[in-house]
Amino acid sequence: MTDPDRLKKTIAGLPPEPGVYIMKDDAGSIIYIGKASSLKKRVSSYFQKRGLDIKTRVLVKIIRDIEFIVTDSEVEALILESSLIRKHRPKFNIQKKDDKRYPYIAVTLGEKYPRVLFTRAIRKNGTRYFGPYTDANAARGTVALINSIFKLKLCTRDIPLRKNERPCMNYQINKCSGVCRGGMTAAEYRGIVDNAVKFLEGNVAPVLKNLREMMKEYSSRQMYEKASEIRDMIFDIQKISETQKVHVPIGADQDYIGMAKQGNEGIVILFEFRNGVLLGRKISIFDNAEYADPEEIISSFIIGYYRESEAPQRIIAERPLSDRALLQKLLTEQSKRKVAIVVPETPEDHGIIRLIHKNIDIIITERMAERESRNTLAGLEELQVALELETLPRAMECFDISNLQGTDAVASMVSFRDGRPDKSGYRRYKIRGYDAPDDPGMIHEVVARRIQYLVNEELTLPDLMIIDGGPTQLSRALEAAANFSAGTRIISLAKRFEEIYTGPGRGPLRLPLSSPALKILQNIRDEAHRFAITYHRKLRDRKTTGSVLDDAGISSKAKKLLLEHFKSIDDIRKATVEELKEVDGIGGKTAEKIHRFFH
Repeated sequence: MTDPDRLKKTIAGLPPEPGVYIMKDDAGSIIYIGKASSLKKRVSSYFQKRGLDIKTRVLVKIIRDIEFIVTDSEVEALILESSLIRKHRPKFNIQKKDDKRYPYIAVTLGEKYPRVLFTRAIRKNGTRYFGPYTDANAARGTVALINSIFKLKLCTRDIPLRKNERPCMNYQINKCSGVCRGGMTAAEYRGIVDNAVKFLEGNVAPVLKNLREMMKEYSSRQMYEKASEIRDMIFDIQKISETQKVHVPIGADQDYIGMAKQGNEGIVILFEFRNGVLLGRKISIFDNAEYADPEEIISSFIIGYYRESEAPQRIIAERPLSDRALLQKLLTEQSKRKVAIVVPETPEDHGIIRLIHKNIDIIITERMAERESRNTLAGLEELQVALELETLPRAMECFDISNLQGTDAVASMVSFRDGRPDKSGYRRYKIRGYDAPDDPGMIHEVVARRIQYLVNEELTLPDLMIIDGGPTQLSRALEAAANFSAGTRIISLAKRFEEIYTGPGRGPLRLPLSSPALKILQNIRDEAHRFAITYHRKLRDRKTTGSVLDDAGISSKAKKLLLEHFKSIDDIRKATVEELKEVDGIGGKTAEKIHRFFH
């Protein structure tokens, strides 16, 4: 039986029960996993001939086999789908990205004496993670604050200490409770850690209640030093909660979820409110989201996020979710209380969603800048290897010539640092030695002038000079550099085939059109061309539209007033000083200056 026939038979035999379907390609690899309230209806819908999006059309073309798992309910199918996607990571499913850029706060609950740490690595060792945070300084500050308030263990020493081993410096400077000295049992220490976790969760009231009870307990046992330490913790927490939290008029516990797509990524942000207090934002990045529906991304986030975090009674998603009822049922079962998922309803709801999108826009900008920076660094490294340079070409200068039949010939020089324009280093040159078209000769002149200036001023030569042109222009630039014994590397880039010429007797070097190194060379060459054309056009326009008044030493405004009043240069030449002074905006000194100029 051929593959298409077997596939049709599999689809025809699917049951109308809820469950999970697993699609495979001709190599037997899992390419997509989905859930369904009716396996037969859902899978059959993929093979309709109309109305399919791009992603589904591509997927259908490579499906060669479908397996399925029947479940008792849609909720079971939802949970199974999520766990299978995490295990197999099929390429057509959107997946939460393990983005190590963003830091977390870790509570090492797997240790006998847990610590609160700043980290970017997530490990499955019993540690509880809070985050991610976009501001690393804020995350570090929170870690420092928690450790300062609760005086938790900071070192990695084993407890109890070895004989004659002294406590670490943190204890000496009162940054640690000194649990290693045996002044607190492991159970008592764990109670302090539990309060720190509740504090991180935003549950300040239970923390204060627990600490007050501990303070009373220590007082009743006449352990006044410990009681005073707990009292200080209570004071610090009250101070922080009063001064550092943002209160908004939105009621009780609720989470707000917004998302946006950028390229192949889906960016989801959750704002967490507890007791009407904004505690922070959670960020998740999803891969393979280019063709995914926004509601699919939000649903996937909800399933994954609330698997490890307790859901509030109200979740506000920025758009309606088709599987809202199913998600509500799942979260209600997990939380053992009713959870509602709604769309924004009040002006406050809509305002918070708008604020979430402002945050998303900032994150998108950051990620684009970082991606560009990584590409630029890769391009510079590739350029170093391709041109056999000793160092990374961080400082580059590029030259271009612009002229019209040899007239008003100008040259431009643009400067790039670390692959980006450095406009403070841009220079323009009027060509002095040529009245007829001679691009190679003009390149010789301008490169010589540039190198002579750098040598005379004892300035550093660039790591790489680039000439817009072919081997002829390059050879004249190399002649100019040789006159100064300049050690800077010079190459040329010819536009027609994007060929790189590196020196006499060497064939052209061609980089792939997708090469980051070639992209950098093209960018600096195009910028030099733009800068040269702009300067040449400015000179040409000035020459075309100028007049004898340009040499009179008066302002452009005065020239305009005179021409509007007298209509011609001839009439201005014939005017007396008194007639010139009659022009609105022309004073006595300017009138005398103009009269002297003509007479």
